[in-house]
Amino acid sequence: MALNELTYPEGDRKKKKRVGRGIGSGRGKTCGRGHKGKKARGGGSVALGFEGGQTPFWRRMPKRGFTKPNAKPLETLGLNKIENYIAMGRLDPVGTGPNGTITMKDLLDADVLNNIKHGVKLVASDKIGGQWKLEGGRGYKFAYPVNLEVSRVSKQAAEAVEKAGGSVVAAHYNRLNLRTLLKPHKFESGMMPRRARPPPKMREYYTQFENRGYLSLEIQLQQQLKKVGVDNIDVTK
Repeated sequence: MALNELTYPEGDRKKKKRVGRGIGSGRGKTCGRGHKGKKARGGGSVALGFEGGQTPFWRRMPKRGFTKPNAKPLETLGLNKIENYIAMGRLDPVGTGPNGTITMKDLLDADVLNNIKHGVKLVASDKIGGQWKLEGGRGYKFAYPVNLEVSRVSKQAAEAVEKAGGSVVAAHYNRLNLRTLLKPHKFESGMMPRRARPPPKMREYYTQFENRGYLSLEIQLQQQLKKVGVDNIDVTK
């Protein structure tokens, strides 16, 4: 075979459609568009879903459900992802918060999360990047004694962190307070806004210890004991 004998495989190139070349071609006169009408004009086409004027299918179907207008979805974060980032050395187990707490800013700076809009919810495992590490058939086994502060935490995640010798606190941050936490350089020195209280609907959640709420008496007592160097006392008894 020579270079001048090379050609495209059969069916690789499609011939150009030639219209208006007489009735014998099959595409003469109206060029296959028919007589008049919207689709016979230049650039004319029917919108997707249009059914000639009758009620289209998508309007004949009933509505189901709704989209919550004031929804504030939280970023879901699994303990397995935190464990992996600490093992890789990308997340420091001693955070920048009080008593070495890993805050949401530490998670964002370490690229554990790409974006935090309303907050973070900590769960035992998000089933991403590996299998569940189960101990005795139940409960996630966490490997590092770290202190965490997030917006919300599941019961299984809280038990796993505390079993490893760490602690977790669920704290409320509104949009402005979250911005001051994540991007303090955006505010002038000494002009930080005060921490906002949770709204009445969320107040009950953050005052209960089973949710590890930062307004619960047990969590506040635990934080005061850590300030004086006492962190091995069970405040629930």
